[in-house]
Amino acid sequence: MFDLDSIFAGLRASRRCLARRARAAHSYTLVALFFLCAAFLIHAHAQTPARAWLWQNPLPQGNALYSVRFSADKLHGWAIGDDGAILHTNDGGFEWETQSSPVGVTLYGLFVKDKTHAVAVGARGVVLTTNDGGARWLQRQTGIRDHLYSVTFAPDDPTRGWAAGTYGTILITTDGGLTWSKKQTNVNAHLASVSFANAKTGATVGASGTLLVTNDGGLTWQRRAVPNQFPLTSVMFLTAKRAVAVGYGGTILRTEDGGETWMPVNYALRTDLYAVYFANERRGWATGDAGVVLLTGDGGTTWLPVNVRTRPRLATIFFTDEETGWAAGNDGLVLRTDDGGFQWRRLTEGGRDDLADIFFLDNSRGWACGARGRILYTSSGGKRWTVRPTGITARLNSITFVDDANGWTVGEAGTILRSTTGGIVWTPQRSGVTDDLFGVYFVSAMRGWAVGARGNILRTDDGGETWHSQISNSIAWLEAVRFTDDKHGVAVGSRGTILRTEDGGETWKYVESNVKEWLYSVAFADALRGYAVGSRGTILRTDDGGKTWKPQETSVIANFFAVSAASRDDALISGDQGRVLRTRNGGLSWDLQATGTSASLFSVAYRGGSDAWVAGRGGAILRRGRDIATIRIPIPKTAPTLRAAPPTLQPQNTSQQTSAPIILDDGDIPRAAPPPLADKRPPQL
Repeated sequence: MFDLDSIFAGLRASRRCLARRARAAHSYTLVALFFLCAAFLIHAHAQTPARAWLWQNPLPQGNALYSVRFSADKLHGWAIGDDGAILHTNDGGFEWETQSSPVGVTLYGLFVKDKTHAVAVGARGVVLTTNDGGARWLQRQTGIRDHLYSVTFAPDDPTRGWAAGTYGTILITTDGGLTWSKKQTNVNAHLASVSFANAKTGATVGASGTLLVTNDGGLTWQRRAVPNQFPLTSVMFLTAKRAVAVGYGGTILRTEDGGETWMPVNYALRTDLYAVYFANERRGWATGDAGVVLLTGDGGTTWLPVNVRTRPRLATIFFTDEETGWAAGNDGLVLRTDDGGFQWRRLTEGGRDDLADIFFLDNSRGWACGARGRILYTSSGGKRWTVRPTGITARLNSITFVDDANGWTVGEAGTILRSTTGGIVWTPQRSGVTDDLFGVYFVSAMRGWAVGARGNILRTDDGGETWHSQISNSIAWLEAVRFTDDKHGVAVGSRGTILRTEDGGETWKYVESNVKEWLYSVAFADALRGYAVGSRGTILRTDDGGKTWKPQETSVIANFFAVSAASRDDALISGDQGRVLRTRNGGLSWDLQATGTSASLFSVAYRGGSDAWVAGRGGAILRRGRDIATIRIPIPKTAPTLRAAPPTLQPQNTSQQTSAPIILDDGDIPRAAPPPLADKRPPQL
């Protein structure tokens, strides 16, 4: 349920190695975070600054969602998640609106009483309540700083509720959530889920196979034996005697005696399970890793697996009856089913493949590229993005255009594609190499360079019809290349590598910078002023076209993946944990901007003012709003310490194709459609 890799994404060796990252990037699990991480690592903010960046993809937002719940009318519901995300719908999920949270911390647990009353819990002991459908959320005092992952209320008494969290924390309320008191459980394990059959009988589960039960409304708790020590992630009572718990390793446990004894359920899969929910004492569902949804019709004795397309990691599931349900998880994804969970349809918009690069030709036309050969295009400044087919599944790492027609993209295994139609049609070019290519840059429609692994530098003088290797005298992983004219250029890469040429790449010389961190990106504002960024907060500036570089000091020790300069003194940096920094004085000081996401941002395109875009993990694309909230980053009094840092295409027939092809199936989960208006009308009496 929690997004462990989002937290540690910045520790990866290279943001461009999306294939290696993807194997772990989508291991979003709720309990993985609190089972393996201390409370202090949660990406939470003490307060919510004014939003400076607006989501353009996915929509309505791309933060991970950890809980989705609906009222009994099947229309009014909420979804909550990372960075204080609160989404609300009043039509069953077909349209969502963002609601304002009084705090910026991640929200994990949600309980909906009816269409106007709901309670949410999250990091740092946060409890929020609303009694007006979410128009206003109020923070309630809990007196704790432990993270809360689950909240529930007694079915027979809506004033009595419980919340569970880190280090065995259990909170109790007897006034509907207005006030809370802490109860002792005598365990130190993190608790992931809590459920009550009535005001007296309940259970909570968590790390290391922890399973506690109570028969006095949570005043005292007793530990019960379980068959293994796998983390348990979710528990739910079906009746006063029957309950089901799920967890890692495909663990499913059942009790028929109110929680006194628990027996394992054997079935074929061993997929990690993150959530379980029952509509009644027989019909239930569980969500798991890789898009697995389990269905049961006999109270959890037998389970039938169903796979959701694209194998998303679903952290939460909820049903209002035997047919209608919702699930949510990574990258803001929300799904709906109307046939009891056999078929799932997408309620959110936009692709969720990681994006490695974003490029804007002007304030309207832009392109982004990334995993699975995905290229997105916009002609509206990002208000709407459309998929441009490439015919390949290779990861694409960099994209550039020199005018509204001619563009190139490069990627894994020496992939180079060119478009002469503004990105509508892409054709492969022969690179002559099999190593991954990470950066590409053109100074004209004919002349350009590409760089990549093992010191590869390629040059073309005919628009890419032919590519020739240049001698770099380096075996470094080269991440990016930029030229200020057809002679002068700079390439950067692993272990602080900076290469410079004054003759169009015929010769490349190593530039000493005293930096050993991995450099991911370089940008120039003019022939002299340039910036380079890298791991562990590395920011460099040059004022002589790259001959010499000086460190720019900040107190942020984070991985910076991209830099873009609108002018000599105005530049933006993007990095891990959703960080975006801006300078307006040439790097003398840097301001941290509130993006509203913790997703790693691998690329930035900046043309000045609000013409700024960032892109990254989970298909995230955000554009800067006009009202900018910033936090001044203090400059350390001592000089920064230099630290070591961590490393065949199918042609398309495009001879007659000049317009955008119609995409009948983009490989994503099918989009849900609301029922016809006639179905919404009340029956005639």
